[in-house]
Amino acid sequence: MSRPEPDGADPATSGLGARVQRLRTQRGLTQRALAEPRYTAAYVSAVESGRRVPSGDAVAHFAERLGVTPSDLTTGRSPAEVVRLGLRLAEADLAGSVDETAAICREVAGAAADLAEPVLEARARLGLAGVALRRDEPGTASAQLDRAEALLAGAAPHVRAEVAAGRAGLAYHDGDPRYARYLLTEARDALLRDGYPDPSALLILHAELVRCHVALGDEGAAAGAATQALALAVLPAPARVAGLHLSVAASLLASGRTAEAAVAAEQARQAARQVALRWLLACCHRARGQGRRGAGDLAGALADLAGAHAVLVDAGQPALAREVGVELAEVYHALGQPGRADALLRDAVGLGGDPVVAARAERVRGLLRDDDGDRTGAERHLRAALAGYRAAGRRRELAAVVLLLADLMQGWGRPDDALDLLREGLHQVEQLGERVAVPRATA
Repeated sequence: MSRPEPDGADPATSGLGARVQRLRTQRGLTQRALAEPRYTAAYVSAVESGRRVPSGDAVAHFAERLGVTPSDLTTGRSPAEVVRLGLRLAEADLAGSVDETAAICREVAGAAADLAEPVLEARARLGLAGVALRRDEPGTASAQLDRAEALLAGAAPHVRAEVAAGRAGLAYHDGDPRYARYLLTEARDALLRDGYPDPSALLILHAELVRCHVALGDEGAAAGAATQALALAVLPAPARVAGLHLSVAASLLASGRTAEAAVAAEQARQAARQVALRWLLACCHRARGQGRRGAGDLAGALADLAGAHAVLVDAGQPALAREVGVELAEVYHALGQPGRADALLRDAVGLGGDPVVAARAERVRGLLRDDDGDRTGAERHLRAALAGYRAAGRRRELAAVVLLLADLMQGWGRPDDALDLLREGLHQVEQLGERVAVPRATA
């Protein structure tokens, strides 16, 4: 094994050592594996730390082992490396955990900064902002969004729209869905007005709009935005499609066909983004399903709500899954499938969580028991729904269940009990009105 020539250290070229270390780490090579058979691990360590400047032969050796050109390694500008970083961002969207996503995004952000690739760095920082929100760290998310926005100052409008979606996500997290809706609507309208109707950008804007409309109680607008978003989410198996494009891109890179690899990498990113948005798209299916149910399309509502429920369970969103499960149970009840409805309702009631969701589940369970002729069970569940809505201060729902149970009692031949319930229920609804009105009067 030959010994390295005594190259002198040069601080001006220390970036080369950092690139060697980063590329070696990304490829899973040890210093010895990179060095052999011509150099030593100690020599690689000295180069990576900036204590030695490698000769031209050493640079060529390292570049070959790392899969880049000598020029790429010395200048830090590598089309192939840019494609590799794009592939890593797609892998971040496909990651199975928040920690894995964060690690990949940090890696890409640092490498993209080294390569002076602002769009890649900005997208990595947007990924870090999303991770911060999932960890309930809005301050960190805001800082990452600020950096991303600065990096994208000269980018095309459809790329800058990604920051608008991130800002809206932060506003929604901070409890301001109205401002989030404003940001998303402005960004969407600007893209359509200025001639940049990028499908990927519009997909995330419409999907984010859905949850804003839902939070603001505008079910019609939510269903409309959901329809727009789902029309753009056209891949039936996005994870599989992303994986195929990743494989193709890697093969093209290995054969030196960088331009073609870049196309495959972008296709992988687009598919992977749909995977990353899966729980938001589940909310879109939910909103569209609610709209379809309101229009009397029970089959369409069933398809949307069942799909949404499955995704939310798989995505680790138990609270949302229980909410959708109750809505799905209502559709199963309307379609005459009580067994499926009852299984979903037991989950919503038995695991705690939102008392309003539990009360809604009790209401449907009461209807199921009445269908079975179990009047005692029906009354027990409906009274549990009354108690839940009363405790939650939900006047409209409380009044609706009072009327429902009173009507059933009338049909059961208990008119006096029905009248007593109506009187008691009206009094409770009025009391809730007073509890709500007093704070408003003294505000």
